[in-house]
Amino acid sequence: MLILDRQIVSPILIETAIDHSVPIYYSSDIRELVLSSNEKILTNSESCLSILEAQYPEHAHTLTSKLMKNKAAFREFASAVNPDYYFALLTMEELLAEDKKNIPFPVVIKPNKGYSSVGVYIVHQESEWDQAVKGLYTDLLLSKSMYSNTVLDGEEIIVEQWIDGDEYAVDCYINHDGKPVILNILKRMFADEHDTSDRIYYTSANIMLNMKEAITDYLIELTKQMNIKNYPFHLEVRDSRKGIVPIELNPLRFAGAGTTDVSYHAFGINGAEHYFQDMEPQWPQILDEKDDSVYGFFCAELPSSVSKSLIHTIHHEKLKNEFKHILEYREINASVDRTFAVIFFKSMEMSDIHHLLNLDLTQYIQLLPSKESIK
Repeated sequence: MLILDRQIVSPILIETAIDHSVPIYYSSDIRELVLSSNEKILTNSESCLSILEAQYPEHAHTLTSKLMKNKAAFREFASAVNPDYYFALLTMEELLAEDKKNIPFPVVIKPNKGYSSVGVYIVHQESEWDQAVKGLYTDLLLSKSMYSNTVLDGEEIIVEQWIDGDEYAVDCYINHDGKPVILNILKRMFADEHDTSDRIYYTSANIMLNMKEAITDYLIELTKQMNIKNYPFHLEVRDSRKGIVPIELNPLRFAGAGTTDVSYHAFGINGAEHYFQDMEPQWPQILDEKDDSVYGFFCAELPSSVSKSLIHTIHHEKLKNEFKHILEYREINASVDRTFAVIFFKSMEMSDIHHLLNLDLTQYIQLLPSKESIK
């Protein structure tokens, strides 16, 4: 079963469902949702979890997803694999009143139930605490009209240890035998130490060769605790001095806004098809045939200083000129998401990626004339 939010839907995902006769249920559907106890379920957005919670609250996939989506509950769950990890769960009121002297900096603060990088702040030292808390509080107020409580909820805030090391995102699923199957591994790029945006992730044969074994070993231990089968998820981790440490697990979906399709462009791997058809990537053969190219996606998001209601035009053609090799350019027109384009690209030079990471996107956004914007 494919459960879809209509906001941002990958064309590859739709084609896969049609080609393999996977039933589709929309978040706005008036039909009854019918699931078997061992049903394979994939969504394109965590907003779809509310459908499962309402109609199938005791389904194994629903119960597992509810646990994984709650960051504090996931921390408790993952402690069996990562026992030495600090975190605290606070209400917003408690956070605002928290004594900074009690915080073991550096830490990350974020909503216990969250989406993308909304309300996520890295706080390296005590002097940055007040500004970060204020920023989080503001983000949550501004996002109330954009996301449901299933996706983003600011009632509880998690304060957790900042993890050293490079960050990676993994799309995978647990197959019918309980074995974790890796569909891609993406490295995350940051502009600076305070950056929490999702602008660029990329992969390559070298990344797969360097990280696949360590992440596979970690997934084997983690999924033993999950005790579930036929289950897809998107996992974010850091490769730290203490080994692989999880950041969060996003249930019943792969990389959001269709960005999981980077694995199709890079390696010919269709994640949804592999999940629904019980397929495993033949990684040795795939990687043996690849060159040193880097394959990535660029999420073009409206800057926080720009209101969607004030936009006249987005100059997509101008933005395209910043890329040397575009594999696919998707214009996004989602009413409840600040993403306006997802660009899949290929590069031979890391300098190209650093250039893209530091692009000022306001230069591609034309606002309404002041008189029109006042109406």
